[in-house]
Amino acid sequence: MLSRLTAAINKALEGHARALYRLGLRPNHMTVMGFLWALLASLAYWNWGLKWPYVALSAPILVLLSGYSDVMDGLLARSFGLQSRRGAMLDSTLDRYADLAIIVGIWAGGLCSSLVALLALSGSLLVSYTRARAEGLGVGMAGVGLAERAERMILIILASFLGLRWPYALEIGMALLASLTHLTAIQRAAYALRALGTSS
Repeated sequence: MLSRLTAAINKALEGHARALYRLGLRPNHMTVMGFLWALLASLAYWNWGLKWPYVALSAPILVLLSGYSDVMDGLLARSFGLQSRRGAMLDSTLDRYADLAIIVGIWAGGLCSSLVALLALSGSLLVSYTRARAEGLGVGMAGVGLAERAERMILIILASFLGLRWPYALEIGMALLASLTHLTAIQRAAYALRALGTSS
């Protein structure tokens, strides 16, 4: 759904991309930075219950920074002609590890049940897999499905902020994430099968 707003978001962040480029930062730097923010977010979720100041509050902020870095790596690449197959591979791989780290951190912190975490993780991976497999077969998948990565991160951020007040907010949020990701994977598979049926 948010993919429809991509042009407006990119336009708003063009100044950020130019500033980062002048600072010497390149797409792969932002990709790695996004992954490191996700690792820190995972640690914050893991230690959510500790009485250290601002640990819980830092978790969704770190997820937001990870998402921002993920947006900026693509924008830098497109704005300055820095796209590469190597960069695309690095980005896709570290994005999956970032998703894994965040969900494992939420589970390790006791913020959701093992079953819900497993379903959310498997759903997130299947969303990415169905897109990669379909595009490998020549079917364009941009914007297909309810819960692309941006929507998933926003859902986790909102549930995390609500979790500062309501103990079960992250359990509910992760259950919703699990449902939406598996629905998205099914949507993408169905879309690809229809497209392949007309072309084969």
